[in-house]
Amino acid sequence: MKKKVLLLLLSAIIIATFFIPVTQQKSVIIKSSFLSTYSFLANPVKWEHWMPELRKIVDADSGKVLVQKGNNSFTIKGENIKLGVKEQGTVFDINEQAGNNSSNYIYSLLPVVDKFLNKTIVSVDQTVNPITYVIGKLWPSFNTDHHLSELKTFMETDSLFYGFNIFETGVPESNLIVAKQRVANNDRFTEAAKIRTTLQAYIKTNNLKQLQPLIAQFLPVGKDSTEVKIGFFIDKLVKSGDGIEYDRMPKGGLFYAARFRGKFNKRGKIYSAMREYFDDHTIHGPILPIETYLDNKLPANDSDSIRIQLNFPAFPSGRVR
Repeated sequence: MKKKVLLLLLSAIIIATFFIPVTQQKSVIIKSSFLSTYSFLANPVKWEHWMPELRKIVDADSGKVLVQKGNNSFTIKGENIKLGVKEQGTVFDINEQAGNNSSNYIYSLLPVVDKFLNKTIVSVDQTVNPITYVIGKLWPSFNTDHHLSELKTFMETDSLFYGFNIFETGVPESNLIVAKQRVANNDRFTEAAKIRTTLQAYIKTNNLKQLQPLIAQFLPVGKDSTEVKIGFFIDKLVKSGDGIEYDRMPKGGLFYAARFRGKFNKRGKIYSAMREYFDDHTIHGPILPIETYLDNKLPANDSDSIRIQLNFPAFPSGRVR
């Protein structure tokens, strides 16, 4: 009788253990500072862009994604998906509902303490039953990371994180001629074309050769004016005069660059991306950026399609991301 009772008790204990929750954890190191990673996860707009299920909806129609913000929390709703995120110190408590599946998990952030302070350990914790835990240990592929690998890929890939592939390059040539003029905003495109014609005539008259696509700057001055500056890299040293300036560029000097294709009046997004990149990497730009018009033609209006390379001459002062 005692053996039977003991056997029943042992069986009950064994069965009960299968219902005792176990915390399952997985961690990755992301090449991003703690502050950048924390700010990223605390921003619902960033979730819309990095989480594949949400990004797919946003890319098709951003109006189909609804964000509701609360006190240290936000909810993102889209077609067949609902995401609730609660911020608690260095922890993000997440409830994800995708179709008929629902899961709760936690992201925990911990800075990697070294001399660079440019990496963060992100861990995901989820409470599961022992059977799921054991299966995950025996077959790691069964153990989901709740988007950790996707988060790491997104944050470490410039073309995803900033929206553009940002790269280092050099000043292409040493000799540069430029002409500039302050004009009314409404006249900036026609005046830019006139400046270009003047420079081309100067090149022809002085037996010079254009070596690269034209460069330009359209710099707002107050509310009603723009300073238009057009330039050409040439093959010889010349003297400044007649409204044309000669600049000596440090050939091979460092540029940080990215390329944009789209409407002229939408190019501001590449400026924003580059400045965010500079802030994240603690890079300081000493002068204004240069737009290289890769098709060697200027826009005729705000809606004209352009293909440019935005070049920021810059000095790195230590990377933090």
